[in-house]
Amino acid sequence: MTTPSAPHWTARLARLGQWLLDHPVWLFVLFAFWLAATIGLRPLFVPDEGRYVGVALSMLHTGDWLVPKLDGLPFFHKPPLFYWVTASSLAVFGTHEWAARAAPFLAGMASAITLFWFLNQYANRRAAGLGVLLLGTFPLFFDAAQFASMDMLVGSLIAITILLLAHVSQQLQARRSAKWVLVLAYATAGLGMMTKGMIGFVLPGMVITFWLLWNRRFTHLYRLISPLGLVVFLAIVAPWFALMELKFPGFLHYTFIYQQFDRYLDSSFNNPQPIYFYVMVLFGGLIPWAVGLFWLASFPKNRQLMSLKRTNHLLSLGVIWLGSILLFFSIPTSKLIGYILPTVPSLALLLALAFDKALTHTANEPAEQRRWQGRIASMALIGALLGVTSVVIFAVIDHKSHKEITLAVRDRIAPDADVVFYNYYYFSVPFYLDRTQPALVTGPWDDPNNFRSDGANTELYTSAKFDPEAAKRILISTDQLGAMATEAKQGKRAPVWVFVQRDDAQRAALFADQQPVTQDKRAAIYCFGCTANAQNRLDK
Repeated sequence: MTTPSAPHWTARLARLGQWLLDHPVWLFVLFAFWLAATIGLRPLFVPDEGRYVGVALSMLHTGDWLVPKLDGLPFFHKPPLFYWVTASSLAVFGTHEWAARAAPFLAGMASAITLFWFLNQYANRRAAGLGVLLLGTFPLFFDAAQFASMDMLVGSLIAITILLLAHVSQQLQARRSAKWVLVLAYATAGLGMMTKGMIGFVLPGMVITFWLLWNRRFTHLYRLISPLGLVVFLAIVAPWFALMELKFPGFLHYTFIYQQFDRYLDSSFNNPQPIYFYVMVLFGGLIPWAVGLFWLASFPKNRQLMSLKRTNHLLSLGVIWLGSILLFFSIPTSKLIGYILPTVPSLALLLALAFDKALTHTANEPAEQRRWQGRIASMALIGALLGVTSVVIFAVIDHKSHKEITLAVRDRIAPDADVVFYNYYYFSVPFYLDRTQPALVTGPWDDPNNFRSDGANTELYTSAKFDPEAAKRILISTDQLGAMATEAKQGKRAPVWVFVQRDDAQRAALFADQQPVTQDKRAAIYCFGCTANAQNRLDK
């Protein structure tokens, strides 16, 4: 029995790829299966996944779908679309990690479908299929599609809006109308704003404006203004923002000035990084496809693709899309990896066009074409393996999750018992406890100087300003906790379960004569009054 040679191997993959292109429904069934295969493999990552999923779960528990709440306090860091999608998924499928990641999964699917549609319209079916292949095997995209945060959702909505607006401009250039696609673009921009604020419409507007100017489509600058689209946009975004300002005066200033402008311009927020940070992120997150850039650059017949001629509208769209958003997010000092996700579809578009051109130029050279097919297949397989490997690694080495110790005590915590977080908010614990009541949190809440930098308790402190009455019940002092623990040990109240960092437990007198119910390397769980309450039940 002989081993198949490389040409036979690549030819078989090419035939499979052609069949999927001829049956795009199956292409996206395979794509969906691929993104979903490992979506529930790891616990919620903290703080981000625990924070945002916890807010969504609170909506489901309280029935209040208008006001996002973190631990029972209004949480206005981001608008509510992500929470609505996540809460709906949890309501339908239950409290599972994979259900909590529905929003990024659906966003990844939507961006892939839109990119396929756009390239199929303005390049060809093979380039469209390559675009989907690239997205699915970019490790950065694969990981983001199963990470429960706003970044994948807003990044996909931004990308979709850009592609829709570019389509409308292309149709206008061909003297055809695309009125309803234009309205749809305004709708997706509105959904982007309902996900993460003004970048939902600012970034697509910036990219398309620069692209139209580069291509000298000056009249399209006003022809892309749609009164009906503006009505749809306002119908999506205005009601919720207006209601929140009426209910919580000062909300608009906090949301737009503090959370949008101040965080963009201020260097004091978290995760400061150098200006070249996102170039490194994209290069690393796109391995091994980034290596393909060197092959493409060294391919003489592809040089015409690298020319930014004004007639090459797709190339200029991809380059301007990538460059302008990359520059936009590189200016602030504070940088997080997820911010750069809106550029990933532009890279898929550019590389799909380049690889498609390479395959076209080698159509009459079977050996050379098989070589390119082998390169594409190899990079896809390596990228796929890297994506899966990264998820597995995160699942194995993530020691910040408190899933195991939380599940160990969940069934022992009575509905009337208090759960207290000692001087730190344990973001993923509410999800795994799945309790309707918020946890009580200790901290130095009476001194604003303790909350000048980003952190778990700072988020609660700022949220407390929108609902001081709820904050009085939820944000407690260590003295209050001590009194509660004493009453519980005397059997005068239900047990008090305390989650605490082990280092804090060793320093605090409150825990000196207590043994933890369970613990891991970082945290411990204590129960005050469990013995007393059990004895009271026996006495009765």
